[in-house]
Parts: sequence; C-alpha cells; structure tokens
Amino acid sequence: MAIKKRSTESLNQTKIEELANELADKPYGEEKKEEDTIVRTTITLPSTVLFELEDMAKINKRNKKTLRSVSAIIRNCIDKTLHK
Repeated sequence: MAIKKRSTESLNQTKIEELANELADKPYGEEKKEEDTIVRTTITLPSTVLFELEDMAKINKRNKKTLRSVSAIIRNCIDKTLHK
C-alpha cells in the first residue's frame, strides 16, 4: 500500500496566515453575565405555604403550563417583585 503525501501546493503562506489570524481573534472563555447564572440557595417556608406551592406546581405540570416547579414559581414571584 502506498502512502499518499499531502500536496504542499494547496498550503501556501497566505492561507496559513489567514487561518492563524482567524484563530487568534477567536474569543475563548468569555465571562458569563451573573444574571445568566442560576445559583442554589435555601429558604425557609411555613409548611402550609410549601404544600400550596407544590400543589400549584403539580397542577401547572398536569395542564402543561409554565411554572411547573416550586422553584420556577418562586423565581417568578421574586422577578415580579424586583422588576415592578
């Protein structure tokens, strides 16, 4: 079996420089905005409130509505409060 050698004619210096410049301008590891990152926290609620939120989430999930989890309901309420 013969080994094929690459043609050096297709790799001219300008193409190599163009590729190097393109890769040099490529951004790596851009910082994410804090508002895009979700972090975990703990809150304390009365059991009756938690049960009510769980029931709301269950109903929303069954009816294929948005806010299908307790976390989603709480995030929505906080967002409405902060961005009136």
